[in-house]
Amino acid sequence: MTSIFISYRRADSMAYTGRIYDRLVNAFGARHVFKDVEDIPPGEDFRSVLDKALTVADVVLIVIGPQWLMITDDEGKRRLNDPTDFVRIEVETALKRTDVLVIPVLVNNATMPPADSLPAGLKDLAFRNSVVVRNDPDFNPDINNLITAIEKRVKGSSSRLPLIAGVIAAVLIIAALLIFVVLPGMNTPAATSTPTAEIIVVPTTAPTDEPTDEPTSVPTDSPTEAPTIAPTDEPTAEATEAATEAVASAADLTPTVLYPDGRALQLLYNDTSFYVHNPATNSRATIAFTPLKFEALDADGNPIDFSYSGSRWATVSANLTAQGCGALEPVQLRQFLRPSRCEVYNANRNNLQSSEYFWRTVSGGVTFRVLWNDEEVGRCPVQAGSNRCDILIPPA
Repeated sequence: MTSIFISYRRADSMAYTGRIYDRLVNAFGARHVFKDVEDIPPGEDFRSVLDKALTVADVVLIVIGPQWLMITDDEGKRRLNDPTDFVRIEVETALKRTDVLVIPVLVNNATMPPADSLPAGLKDLAFRNSVVVRNDPDFNPDINNLITAIEKRVKGSSSRLPLIAGVIAAVLIIAALLIFVVLPGMNTPAATSTPTAEIIVVPTTAPTDEPTDEPTSVPTDSPTEAPTIAPTDEPTAEATEAATEAVASAADLTPTVLYPDGRALQLLYNDTSFYVHNPATNSRATIAFTPLKFEALDADGNPIDFSYSGSRWATVSANLTAQGCGALEPVQLRQFLRPSRCEVYNANRNNLQSSEYFWRTVSGGVTFRVLWNDEEVGRCPVQAGSNRCDILIPPA
């Protein structure tokens, strides 16, 4: 169920809204945040979809940029004066509900529009307490304040989900034991019963080193790990090394120029999305987006017509901050990787041209190379599945 609805004008605040959306998804989950680009399927009547989403929303964020009030249509008429304008519909619908929290979010130095500048159905918006979300270096504290306000509204419902899931899982385990172990044993005569194979349940608490009483089990010196219980969204180092070796025969992964004392970058990607991550822990260790460029290469190491320039990220944010990520998430693909190590998304681009899919298998490339100021500093495999590729760029 949608709990947070984001209303905005793309021509006014698309870049800011993208960053806000990413942080809200990290905090509350994608199922609980609605933004029209991601959540209205092609061919659907947007009025019907918006109405349903607003009906179940607990919080409605009205993102207001400098041009929000005065943006006009192709005929030069102010859009807010049009009763069929989708932003006006969203705001009017939200203001009519008494059980929803409406928060104006001011971005890019915007100010609250006065009541006398708004149509009749929107005048109450001028009296809603607003929050300000500024660009770096103030973005993180501002967005954290917004998240805190939303958490107070939803009363911690999202934090109870793991507990509920744990209770359900426990009930299912007990039911399975009753059906497959206890009940069959009760129906078997004691004199002729055959010992059944021991069912080993991996404990969720810290296991002890004491041996079990069952001679049929093989004792170990360390607790058994169950990697399938907590899968990660990132590949292991072993998987990455194996994947790299698999393509080594097809193309050379050694970059033209090496910087052994350079700054580290981590590239995390699958066949739907791509992320460049700054693993630095020093808050001042930022990396500029503009010098970066990525190019897909064929089996002979020659560039093909699939590339992406870091200057496209720079239109959203100039720098990649420590523990930050630049993301490429083509809106039509969905099911994105979303690595947990991305503590903040400095820039997220979702309107990509097909010629920018340098990391995807659809490009036909075998590898892609990383350029820094047009100097090749890394090569990575193009393959399906989750991948991680570490590179070093020149020192600061």
